[in-house]
Amino acid sequence: MAVITIPKPLRDKLGEDATDALVEVVKEVDLSARQEAILIAEERLERRLTEETGKLREETAQLRHEIVRLEGKIDNVKTELEGKIGIEIQKSKADILKWMFIFWASQIGAVFALLKFFV
Repeated sequence: MAVITIPKPLRDKLGEDATDALVEVVKEVDLSARQEAILIAEERLERRLTEETGKLREETAQLRHEIVRLEGKIDNVKTELEGKIGIEIQKSKADILKWMFIFWASQIGAVFALLKFFV
């Protein structure tokens, strides 16, 4: 806190007791003004924090909504890909079976041809 000095001419006019009383009044006014300023600053800070907290909650809710929406899209894509992979696996199995039967048929034909040749 700053030291309050009263100029000599004013001190001479007022007297020592009045000067001390004036200094005390100025100090009390200064203290009161500081306390009021602190209260105003606290109220502003509190209001600002409340506003920012509200905005943050709103943004968080929007992000949660977006996450749920994206999870739904991911699930749809996953299901679609699983279906496509299943179809491709079935096609591959069918192709393998087809070629196995062709191989077996040709082997049976070759065995019969060898048996016929030897018999």
